Amino acid sequence: MQNELTEKGSSFAGDTKKEAVNPAPAKPAAPAQAKPAAPAPAKPAAPAQAKPAAPAQVKPVAPVQAKPVVSAQEKPADPVQAQQVSPQTGMDTAVQQGGGSGVKSCWRNLSGIQKELLLLVCLPTILVFLYCALYASPMYISETKFAVRSGTEQPMSIDIATQFLKTPSSSVQDAEIVEAYIRSTDIFTALDEKLKVIEHFSDSHWDWPSRLTTSPTLWDKDSFWNRISKPVVNPDNGIVTYTVRAYEPKMAQAIAEEVLHQSEELVNEMNERAHKDTVLLAEEEVKLAQKRVQNAQKALEAFRNEHADLDPQATATGLQTVVMELEGQRTQLRAEIANAETFMKGTAPKLQEMKGQLKAVEKQLAEEKARLAGKGADAATFNTWVSQYENLMIESEFAKKQLTTAMSALETARASSLVKTRYIVPIERPTLPDESRYPRTWIATLCAFLGLLLVYGLSRLIVASVREHAGF
Repeated sequence: MQNELTEKGSSFAGDTKKEAVNPAPAKPAAPAQAKPAAPAPAKPAAPAQAKPAAPAQVKPVAPVQAKPVVSAQEKPADPVQAQQVSPQTGMDTAVQQGGGSGVKSCWRNLSGIQKELLLLVCLPTILVFLYCALYASPMYISETKFAVRSGTEQPMSIDIATQFLKTPSSSVQDAEIVEAYIRSTDIFTALDEKLKVIEHFSDSHWDWPSRLTTSPTLWDKDSFWNRISKPVVNPDNGIVTYTVRAYEPKMAQAIAEEVLHQSEELVNEMNERAHKDTVLLAEEEVKLAQKRVQNAQKALEAFRNEHADLDPQATATGLQTVVMELEGQRTQLRAEIANAETFMKGTAPKLQEMKGQLKAVEKQLAEEKARLAGKGADAATFNTWVSQYENLMIESEFAKKQLTTAMSALETARASSLVKTRYIVPIERPTLPDESRYPRTWIATLCAFLGLLLVYGLSRLIVASVREHAGF
C-alpha cells in the first residue's frame, strides 16, 4: 500500500512538472468552460476519501513536492485547478486569522458607494457624536427678554395695505439698534473690563474647539461672541430675546445682566443725544434772538443820545400839530385883516397890528416847516431822523418777536424730548441655568449626518454629470 501511494505521488509530481514545462496549451481552453462545472463535484469528492486513508503518510510526500510547484506555476496556467484548491486554502486562512479576515472579507464584499458612504458620511458622523458626548465641555445658557418703548407709541392700523406693506414701528427700529449693539465687539470689550470674559472663555480646562484663543484678535472676538451670544428681535412687537452661553451658570447669568445694563446705557445715551440735538438747537436760536434784541436796543440808545431825543417820532407828531395850529392862526388872521380893511384905513393901528401878527405867524410856520422838511442849512433834517428811528424800531420789534418765537420753540423742544424718551422694559430677568443645554448631542449628530449625506449626494451627482458630458 505504501509503495502504491509513493508511485501515485511520484506520478502526480511528474505530471505537474510536465504541465509546468508546457503551460501554453491550457490557457485559452480551460477558463471559459471549467468555471461553472468543475468546482461543484470536486469539493465533496477529494476531502471525503483523503482524510480516512492516510493523512500521516501523505503529508510528508505530496504537500512538500506539490504545493510550491502548484502555487507558483499552476495558478495562471489552469484556472480550473485554482478554483478547486482556493476554497480549501480560504478555509485554512480563515481558521488561522480568525476575526480579522472576516472584517477584511466584509470590506472587500462592499461596493464602492458603500465604502464611500462609510468613510465620508458614517465615520465623520460617529466622530461628531463622540466629540459632543465625551469630549465637548458643557455650556450653560442664560436667557432674558426685554423691549424698547417710548412715550409716543402710535396704535397700529388694521387695514389690508398696512398688513401687506408693513413698516417697522419706532420701537422695533430702536430694538434693532440695540440688537446691532449687542452683536458688536464694543459690548464684548465692556464685558471683558468688568467680568473678564476673555479669561473665562480661554481657560485651558475647556475643550479646544469650543474655547476662545488666549490672545484673540478683533476678528476672533467678533466671531466667538456672535457664536455664543444670540439676540433675536420679534418684528411684530419689538421684543428682544437674548441668550448667551458660558461654561459656568453664574457667569452666563452675569453676562446676560451686564448686557441688559449696557443696553439700558445705550438707550439713555440715545435719549441724551436726541435731547441735546433738539434742545441745543432751540437754545442756539434763543441766543441769536437775544443778541439781535441787544444790538437793536444799543442802536436805539446810541440814536437817542446822538439826537438828544427820546422819541423822534413823537416829536415829529408834535411838530406836525404845531404846524397845523400855525396854519390855522394864519388863516384866521388873514380873514380878520381882510374884514378890517373893509372899514379901516390902511394906516390904522389895529390893522397894522393884525398884519404884524400875521407876519410873525407866517415866519414861525416857515421855520417849523423847514424843521420838518429840512429846508435850509441844516442837512440832518428831523424827517431823516424819524426815518432812521422807525427803522431802528422795526428792527427792535422784529428781534423781540424772534426772541419770543425762539423761547416758545425751546419750551416745545424740551417738552417733546421728554415725551420721546426711550426706556428699556425688562420682560424676563436673566435666568440662572440649572442644567447644561449645550452641546445638543443628538441634534448635532443628526445635522452632521444629514449635511454630510447631502454634500456626498451632490458631489456624486456633479461627478456623474461631468463624466457623462466628458464621455468617460
